[in-house]
This record gives sequence, structure tokens and C-alpha cells, in this order.
Amino acid sequence: MFVGNAGKTRALRQKEMQMSRWIAPFVLFGLVAGAQAASAPRPTGEAKLQAMLKGYTVGATTSCVPLAPSMESTKIEGIGMVYKRGRTLYVNRFDRGCPSLDSFKSIVTRTPSTQLCRGDIARVVDFITGIEGGSCVFGDFTAYQKAK
Repeated sequence: MFVGNAGKTRALRQKEMQMSRWIAPFVLFGLVAGAQAASAPRPTGEAKLQAMLKGYTVGATTSCVPLAPSMESTKIEGIGMVYKRGRTLYVNRFDRGCPSLDSFKSIVTRTPSTQLCRGDIARVVDFITGIEGGSCVFGDFTAYQKAK
């Protein structure tokens, strides 16, 4: 009886070794992929903005832009907002930046008119929890036209 148990234990160990040979490469791949993703540098807000502006030429600066349902908006982390209307981008760099505006937050604005203007205040809100986390002040808007 004792010899039979030793045989089962040896067979069980062999199966465990075979399974670990199959599992080890997957675990190793996951660790390497995770380390590469963690070490890959995230583009800065400035780099994202420069990428968005490729193919556009700088235009006039204005203190207000009209708000319209057809305008698209994109946040630039820590810097400001970009509003797109047709072939024009309106770039707004918040006065003194906006360090609390990151990938997990959005802005909420209240304006008494149909325009967004220099000096308007944007509240920074965590879009998951709804908790307010600071505010930012709009600066001037610079227009960029899409090159033809």
C-alpha cells in the first residue's frame, strides 16, 4: 500500500510539472506586457495638443467663441480645451493652466449667454464620482484653420 501511494504522488508531481510548463510562459508574457505598458511614457498635454494642430494654420485670437450644439470639445490634460467647429479649431489655454484636469475629470461650465468667454470659470469634476476638484479660468481662444 505504501509503495502504491508513492507511485500516485510521483505521477501527480509529474502532472503538476507538465501543467506548470504550460502556465509559466503565459504568466511571464503577462508580466513583461504589464511592465512595458507601465513604463511606456504617456504623451503630455502639450504633445497631444501639437498632434491635434498638425495640418492647421494659426489664425486670430478672440476673447469669446459662440457655443453651438455642433461643436466638438476635447480636453487637453492640465492645459485647456479645444473646440472644433467645421474646419476650425478654437484652442483655449486656461489662465495659469489647469493641473487638476486629468484623464479622469471633465469640466462643467455655466454661462449666462450663448458664448464661452475669457474669464469664465470651469469647474473640474471627477466624472465617475461627481466630486468637484477645483476650477480653471478660460483664457483667450486662438483659432486654427484646417489647411486646404
